[in-house]
Amino acid sequence: MNPGAIRCLSPRWSTALSLAGCMALYWVVRLWLISSPTLSQVDYDEAVTGLMALEILQGKHQILFWGQPYMGTLEAYLAALLFKLFGPSTLMLRISLLIYGSAGVPALYALGRAAGGRRMGLLAACLWSLPPLFLSFQGVYVTGGHLEAVVAGALLLAGACRLAFDPPARAGLWALGLGVVGGLGLWSSLLILPLVAAALLGLCLARPSWLLSRGPWLAGLGLLIGAAPLLVWNAEHQWLTLVQVGGSQLSRAWSNAEMLISQVWTPMLTGAWWDGHSVTGQMPALLPAAALLLIYLPALGLAVAALVRWVRRAWRRENPWQSPADLVSLALWVLLFLHASSGHGHKAILRYATPLMVPLTVLIALWLSKVNHWRPLVGAGLLAGLLAFNLYTHHLYLERFAQTPSRPVETVLEVLKDKGVDFSYAHGRVALPLTFESRGKFMAADFFGARNLSHLRQVDAARQPAWVTHKRLAVPAPAMLDRALRRLGVWKKPLEVEQYVVWYDFDAAPPLSPLPSQGWRTTAPGSAGTAVLDRNLDTTWRTNPDRTSMLKLDLGQVQTVTRLSLLPGPNWPGRPGMLYNVVLLGSSDGRIWSTLAGGAGCMAGLTWRDKRVKLEPVPAIELTFPARKVRYVFLAVEPGNPSWPPLEIAELFLYQPAEGLSQWPHEAEQHLKMGRKALAAWESKPTAPFPGGHGAFALFWASQVNWTKVVNHLTQAACQAPEWEQPYRLLLEAARKSLQPLASLRGAAFCKPDPS
Repeated sequence: MNPGAIRCLSPRWSTALSLAGCMALYWVVRLWLISSPTLSQVDYDEAVTGLMALEILQGKHQILFWGQPYMGTLEAYLAALLFKLFGPSTLMLRISLLIYGSAGVPALYALGRAAGGRRMGLLAACLWSLPPLFLSFQGVYVTGGHLEAVVAGALLLAGACRLAFDPPARAGLWALGLGVVGGLGLWSSLLILPLVAAALLGLCLARPSWLLSRGPWLAGLGLLIGAAPLLVWNAEHQWLTLVQVGGSQLSRAWSNAEMLISQVWTPMLTGAWWDGHSVTGQMPALLPAAALLLIYLPALGLAVAALVRWVRRAWRRENPWQSPADLVSLALWVLLFLHASSGHGHKAILRYATPLMVPLTVLIALWLSKVNHWRPLVGAGLLAGLLAFNLYTHHLYLERFAQTPSRPVETVLEVLKDKGVDFSYAHGRVALPLTFESRGKFMAADFFGARNLSHLRQVDAARQPAWVTHKRLAVPAPAMLDRALRRLGVWKKPLEVEQYVVWYDFDAAPPLSPLPSQGWRTTAPGSAGTAVLDRNLDTTWRTNPDRTSMLKLDLGQVQTVTRLSLLPGPNWPGRPGMLYNVVLLGSSDGRIWSTLAGGAGCMAGLTWRDKRVKLEPVPAIELTFPARKVRYVFLAVEPGNPSWPPLEIAELFLYQPAEGLSQWPHEAEQHLKMGRKALAAWESKPTAPFPGGHGAFALFWASQVNWTKVVNHLTQAACQAPEWEQPYRLLLEAARKSLQPLASLRGAAFCKPDPS
């Protein structure tokens, strides 16, 4: 090879080596961050990705992130491959994201090179490798697809610059390939949409003739191919992903921008890593101010200067967008505007600002290149200072959590294994990490099946599931649950392991049978108390939020009671888990009263059946207590949390001890079975968007059910067995899930009298 050829190859080799160095820096920085104890085990969102990967290994293919119709499963499939090769682990889960995120190094190089040449491309790649703490954290926090979408958006923007200003020989294939990348990014996360909009707008403005070529058609075809999984899923689920695009804040864009500047855009550059969490307070105030004044504001100034140039060019009747740098500046303005005016514009959520880092990184590189051209030593100093500042924020994060216990989940899983506990109820924030970190050997399910209803069905089928809570997450707080279990009558001393508190091996609930309510009389202010005995869910007794509400019940004769159940009205806005102050007194003669059960902290929805304590979707109040002989029952509901709706009681049931399980008429059993089966259509898609996430998601679930059939069967069950509480509970569950007024929930009050 002659010397001339060597000289021609030299820049390529130096570029390749420099990019390899940037790639190595990217991995070293994130692996360093992963060494933090806080990242030694998964968070709840990360656990979803891990659990999807485990199911993929079992041959159960996943299309979208569980419970959310706006993120895909590219991350989960790569994690499944790594699990197959190296075994499931938290580290392998994070490495799957590192692989995708590191693709941003060549993507930013390509975009930077298009905007300012090879050196500027390398500078942009370097800044992506050692970025603000926020972006590094996004590179290791496995939330399902956001970072992959942003990297895909960076490739799109770089491709748009090439098509606009330096069209390749096979521009059609480029358009097709970019369309596929955009489609995959769209499947991965809707965060790519602003970058797609910026790339498309920039390409069309800079090269209007492109619209007349076959490029748009090929790009559209590629988009359909890449986004095929997302489109197929949406065709089967009423296009729920489109819901996430809605919620425009256009009229509030300016006020939103003011909030975003102070709570999102500035913090993400100066030490924040998550919403409301930052290391800025751990450093001298001068450092973040210097970074803003010397680096970020001048980079924004370049975008402002570009605006001025566009106006001048337009005034001279020239095309305002004449270089890739113009497209990068345009992308920043488009992203800022779309963030402020989108449905997320009024939320101080950092991860929604991740796409901004693509054009901003290139503009920072452009600013440092200009300074370096003017004063090389100053430019080098600013670059070194910025990298040192970013490195310092990473160090402060690691230092802040250095004393945090590493993988406390292992201790609690070991203890649960020793106790023979395989299934548990817990809030999703607790349940999902436990299930993933056990590699599926321990199954914990969210109380209401959030993310994956099939997990709840498995725990429901277990003979004796435990309860797990967490002191820091407090969902619910262990002390709150402890008190609620006492009120329920099933308290046991819990097991405390690290931050976890576990209740297990509950006693079996006593066999009960309902007391017939015929002949009972109620006394309450305003005579509304009769509503609790008419077996008509449409009528209710409302308690007073400002003073104690009292209801006296005469059973007609002395009877043995051991449980009270209070069913709420169908339109009561209360939710399971809310706490109320309910006291139950009893008397055999109406003169001498004694406390039977209750007090502060009765949890709505908490039930005790067999050896199972569960939080049900119907927020009824239940109290179980030692059997007592009484004729009179006095119920007092005292004011509680003013932010929660006052208690509203539709029906009251009392129970007595029984020798065995209650037997119900066969016809009632059959109607209940058919009503429950019809209602089960509501949960026919276990990983579809959880209804609590968005109103449209709840409407989708409701559309799966024949509500008339549900109500008819459950009403007939109540008619056949008016003292059976279960049909009324299911009617209330149907009322809450249907999201529409049902014809009637009068239960047994609807029944026609027997002609005989």
